[in-house]
Amino acid sequence: MMIVWIIASLFLALAVWLAVWKLVDFISGKSHWQEKFVDGKLPESPPDGFYRGSAYLLPVKQVPWLGKSFERENDLGFNIFTPKGASLLKLMTPFYGKFRGNKNGNTDAYYFMTSTGEGFKDKNIDTFKLDYDSPENPFLIRIILDEIVEVAPQEFLGKVHLKVFPGYYATIGYFGLKKAETRA
Repeated sequence: MMIVWIIASLFLALAVWLAVWKLVDFISGKSHWQEKFVDGKLPESPPDGFYRGSAYLLPVKQVPWLGKSFERENDLGFNIFTPKGASLLKLMTPFYGKFRGNKNGNTDAYYFMTSTGEGFKDKNIDTFKLDYDSPENPFLIRIILDEIVEVAPQEFLGKVHLKVFPGYYATIGYFGLKKAETRA
């Protein structure tokens, strides 16, 4: 009888877990950012260099993330964090060995591979994908798939998908990127 209760509890916990993420996904899909995202287009040329970031994931004005830097020729990129953000992330992912301080005192981390393809959830548009599923990234980062579209010249709107269960991703928010003259 104990096994039946354990199995039933596991199924209930899974159902609640998926319901919560389904709700987050639903709310993100109703956001004005979603409307702007589907009006965007695949960048005519892939981003290259540093793009200052704005996070629209949480109702918080200050986040310790500064943006992303792209290496067009290598189909790669990485995120840039403030020293405070890097300290927090080092606590969350202590075994990640690719934190790299840059000349501005900030930290480069969490590399991603870039490609283009149809939108993960928005099948009717093509997107520029930022895929973190690489062995060097910690598990908490590997389950992220970002997509960006161009909304103005050298200005992008990104969508953050989080793998919450095998085969199921929830959209958890959006972010903006704008070409910057200098690197963070």
